[in-house]
Amino acid sequence: MDYLQPETLLSLLMGEEATKTYLAQAGRRILTAIRLNPLKARPEDILHFLQEDSFKLTPLSFYPLAYKVDYEPFPISKSFVHFSGLIYLQDPSSMLPPLVLDPKPGEKVLDLTAAPGSKTTLLATLMQNQGMLVALDNSGKRLRALSYNLERWGVINAGWARILGEQAGTVFFECFDKVLVDPPCTALGTLHKSPEILRWWKEGKVMKLARIQERLLISGLKALKPGGSLVYSTCTLTPHENEGVINAILERYPVELEEISLPSDLNPSPGLTEFLNFKFPSALRKTVRLYPLETLGEGFYIAKLRKKGSFQAPTSKPAAKEEHWQSYDVFNQLVTLSEHFGFSLELFADKMFYLNKHIRLTTKSMAAFSSPVPLQKGISFARPMGKNWRLTTNGITWLAPHITQNRVELDSLSLNALISGHNLPAPEGHTGQQLLTHLICPLGYGWIKNDRLISQLPTKDLII
Repeated sequence: MDYLQPETLLSLLMGEEATKTYLAQAGRRILTAIRLNPLKARPEDILHFLQEDSFKLTPLSFYPLAYKVDYEPFPISKSFVHFSGLIYLQDPSSMLPPLVLDPKPGEKVLDLTAAPGSKTTLLATLMQNQGMLVALDNSGKRLRALSYNLERWGVINAGWARILGEQAGTVFFECFDKVLVDPPCTALGTLHKSPEILRWWKEGKVMKLARIQERLLISGLKALKPGGSLVYSTCTLTPHENEGVINAILERYPVELEEISLPSDLNPSPGLTEFLNFKFPSALRKTVRLYPLETLGEGFYIAKLRKKGSFQAPTSKPAAKEEHWQSYDVFNQLVTLSEHFGFSLELFADKMFYLNKHIRLTTKSMAAFSSPVPLQKGISFARPMGKNWRLTTNGITWLAPHITQNRVELDSLSLNALISGHNLPAPEGHTGQQLLTHLICPLGYGWIKNDRLISQLPTKDLII
């Protein structure tokens, strides 16, 4: 099938001139976009921090916390704002599937192919860090990136595990209110950052991935409760991996497509109802295509499905693993921390702790979820230090909005001094562990010893 060669396929979908322009951009970064993290700091404070570092931004219409970076005095990925988990670098098109899914606080949500966590962290943000979010992936390397990003973002309502996505529908049969399926694809919409696609592209690869995508979508639908919503998305343009997959599901399962509404400045196009000799039902126009050059970000495809009825239950389901999460009121160490940092223990009334080498923190919903596969839940909140607890960097920055004492606001000179390895005089009346902030934004922690403030801020690969 010669039309499956990328240049020919793109020409058929986008036109010859647009294809020439798009192929000429291969390997060239066109746009940098970010999301702000309202879980850790007020958006206006994060923006102030970025502006102080001379970054210039333009707000994006489709999401109040999304910005295009117009000017970078240095790579924003090397900034303290990024290292502190106050922003996430993400292509605008990649932000859309979680926004279309629209998860609510308190819901049970599954991200079936989650790593490295771009969409997962946005799902958690939309859920306001409440309810229950399960994130799965089958790659150990990618899961390490997912874990890092969830911790850095301060996501306490999530649990993640390594599992074949095709198994999720059996393991978590009809558990979730909403499901996101963003499967592996040929990524033809991302040539600006992945030009190597043109070298390894083969017809057989397209067909193999389409079969994998269909299996993952079926698995996601099995994990979805009747009446629930599922969003399927890819960053490719091939009809085989998009309309072809959705059409196969519509023909075999009790599901229906829902309308997707996106701002007009994204220039969304309806899904295809025909392509060469392929014919698809008119309902496929409810799906959305985003073409490179026409939209703000990458090429993307998005479909939203509603499950109309129950699927046949699996004949056997693995037994759930028992865990031993505990409520906050049994820990004297937490009382000591609340007295030191000046926060109310009521903050933890709807949360749970798990003691191991680290003390982990999660929501009650996530803690109570009995999973047949072991889930790493919540964030590493603190470490046992003798009879007391010492907050981790992720723990103290998550707690930061509620800390009223033993917090040190650093000006630019003081922050640069600490990052450069110098100690500072201890503020009067401060003892022990300290929350370090700049422009009210939490950065990490320091320690007071012999009347000196010693930095424990993460500084690897940082540009200041």
